[in-house]
Amino acid sequence: MKKTLRIILWSVAVLISLVVVTISAAYFAMRASLPKLDGDIPVVGFKSAVNVTRDNQGTVNITAADALDAMRALGFVHAQERFFEMDLARRSAAGELSVLLGEATIKIDKEKRAHRLRARMTAQWKKLSVQDQKWVSVYTEGVNAGLTALGIRPWQYFVLRTTPEPWREVDSLLVISEMYYMLQSRGIEDRFNEALLRRQIGDVLFDWLKPVGGAVDAALDGSVNASASLPAAAVLNVRKDDATTQNAATAPDRLTTDAAVGSNNWAVGGALSSHGGAIVANDMHLGLGVPNIWFRAQLSIVEGTTKRRIVGATLPGVPSMVVGSNGDIAWGFTNSYGQWFDWVEIAPGTELAASVRTVREIINVKGASPIDLDVRETTFGPVLRTLGKTDYALSWTLYRDGSVNAEATAMMFANTIDEAISIMQRSGSPHQNVLIADKIGNVAWTIMGRIPAYPSALQKKRGTFTAPDQLPIAWLAPEKYPLIKNPADARLWTANNRQLGGDGGNVIGDGGFDLGARAGQIRDRLREQKNFDEQKLYAIQLDHESRFLKRWSALALATATAKPNDKISAIAKELNAWNGRADIDQTGHRIVRAFRQQVIDQLWKSWLTAAQRAKPIEAHAGKQDLPDGRFEYAAWTALEVRAAHLLPQPFGSWHDFLAAQLVNVYDDLTRQNVALNEATWGQRNTTNIRHPFTRAMPFLSSWLNMPNTPLAGDNHMPMVSAPTFGASERMVVSPGHEEQGIFVMPGGQSGHPLSPFYGAGHSDWLTGKPGSLLASEAKHTLRFVPSLGKL
Repeated sequence: MKKTLRIILWSVAVLISLVVVTISAAYFAMRASLPKLDGDIPVVGFKSAVNVTRDNQGTVNITAADALDAMRALGFVHAQERFFEMDLARRSAAGELSVLLGEATIKIDKEKRAHRLRARMTAQWKKLSVQDQKWVSVYTEGVNAGLTALGIRPWQYFVLRTTPEPWREVDSLLVISEMYYMLQSRGIEDRFNEALLRRQIGDVLFDWLKPVGGAVDAALDGSVNASASLPAAAVLNVRKDDATTQNAATAPDRLTTDAAVGSNNWAVGGALSSHGGAIVANDMHLGLGVPNIWFRAQLSIVEGTTKRRIVGATLPGVPSMVVGSNGDIAWGFTNSYGQWFDWVEIAPGTELAASVRTVREIINVKGASPIDLDVRETTFGPVLRTLGKTDYALSWTLYRDGSVNAEATAMMFANTIDEAISIMQRSGSPHQNVLIADKIGNVAWTIMGRIPAYPSALQKKRGTFTAPDQLPIAWLAPEKYPLIKNPADARLWTANNRQLGGDGGNVIGDGGFDLGARAGQIRDRLREQKNFDEQKLYAIQLDHESRFLKRWSALALATATAKPNDKISAIAKELNAWNGRADIDQTGHRIVRAFRQQVIDQLWKSWLTAAQRAKPIEAHAGKQDLPDGRFEYAAWTALEVRAAHLLPQPFGSWHDFLAAQLVNVYDDLTRQNVALNEATWGQRNTTNIRHPFTRAMPFLSSWLNMPNTPLAGDNHMPMVSAPTFGASERMVVSPGHEEQGIFVMPGGQSGHPLSPFYGAGHSDWLTGKPGSLLASEAKHTLRFVPSLGKL
């Protein structure tokens, strides 16, 4: 018995020792993969010594005597802090995730590989200008030097039991391509489904269900697109016996798809600022994760007697300052949501159908056999859909020569607003609303990115296919780009909404604009004041007044008065107590938001069902038609007119219909909460900002994820926020006054959980505390010393 006990105790001791050794080994491996923060590092390729300092938030300040050395150093730092994230971006764009992550990502790789972006970007690389190639090449040298200089491979590759592959020049182009996909792919998918829907239900009903605009647009030129006319009963009648509508709660409390549309920027001219310089404010909204997509950096380049300081946000994998200021000009972006693509129908038996060729792609999979994927290509792009015997090919600006380049790097050295406008218009990047401010008070808006020119004045109609002979044939000349410079009131704004009417609007097209409520609230905030400084513009970024929902709140209260019962009266009590903002302690915002969504969903289902009644839905191949933000125009018009033929069944009156939606909201919220007065917005809008590893390894969540925190703000207001979506940065700056500049971002600077900068600055983002744009006092200093040797 004693011998048995000794064996058990010895076995337990050995097991504990093994666990301790394993944990210790893992810890020391993690420590060894930390970026080097201090000391001297001999690095091949540098012309002279380069200093890299970090402040208490990990903001990197690179001081160099040569711009190429500064870019080489940026690549080094990006690799040490964020190589894994860079690796995911290039692999995602190229459809090569499975070789790293295994069978779980095969579906994603198949979808991405159909675009054949590695092959396309390899061809693009050879056509870049000499200067662009130089920027990318020195950056690539820096990335690989940084990766090699780590004490051990980045920690993520230990978890995945693999090794990282070196960075190649084409990989930087793939990272830009991934941004194209992130910002434009949803519009591509939606426009295809809309083209099928228009064909199925006809122009009149399509234009009613999918309006292009209305009074809330808030375009820069003041143009207003008239809403579609109310369809007559002979065209759409939901009261017919064979038109049925189920009135049930449709999860109205969900954070809807239009919450995932975001990004704001605005600018005021020097005549309105406290110091005479123009000011630009920018908060780009994206899916949020750990670490953040952006990397804070400051470049101090001293060449002889010339000194240039560039500060802002960089994108690991790309050699440029994405948004920021260089002392002379400052710039920021929002996604344009223009239509930078065309779907082409390829009828069977045509010459075009006969010209389709097949290219074999091989998807390598970790731990499994490779997968062959045949991609069918046309001269303008791949065949991505087939319905019956008809193919549909995509012609995307991303596929065209010149769509991706490194021209935007030159923004760091632009001296005037006109020079900056020219750089933005020839840059190869996803199409953005760029706002530019200069130190003498000028402001301008234009489209960043190469714009395709069509062979004729093609009217880009929402929900249509493009004929092959109407596809783009060249790039639009710079003088034909949409441009607004120094407007009379010295105010500019964009928020993913429609920007222009007329010819300028047609050049941009409609790739899925957001409803203009958010842009309108920003515009109105700017017009409510006559003088601005950085703090006042930052306050607009945090504005979470629910102005857009006020009319829906009034509608709910009017319904409650007309059709009272216990549930509806309880809702009215909460709405009467609402402060009109999306605060975390408010029930009113959550209730009225859910009421609007419930009404929108029921009207959409009722009208779409009636519109499609005469024809089957098989052409959609299982794709579900959903309303977007602009369905608001059709829904609100119907609620104002209250036409009997548009009233969903089985209701006898519009009051009955609206009252039923209030009851559905009550039932849904009380199922989730003990009482209606506990259904606060903060309870629903709680951050869920995660590291990608915790999806597969949830036991690491408490270590890798940011804390779950109730957050104010919502869609259709400047402070856009959702659990996994929101402001990926907030920046306010006037060129030449960077000391007063503001910058905050979520998720932290470093991708290493043992780094002092993992999650750094996240608490400021949560609380709205304005952080400094410029790097503060140096806490760490790293010095690159030129070394002889082979690159």
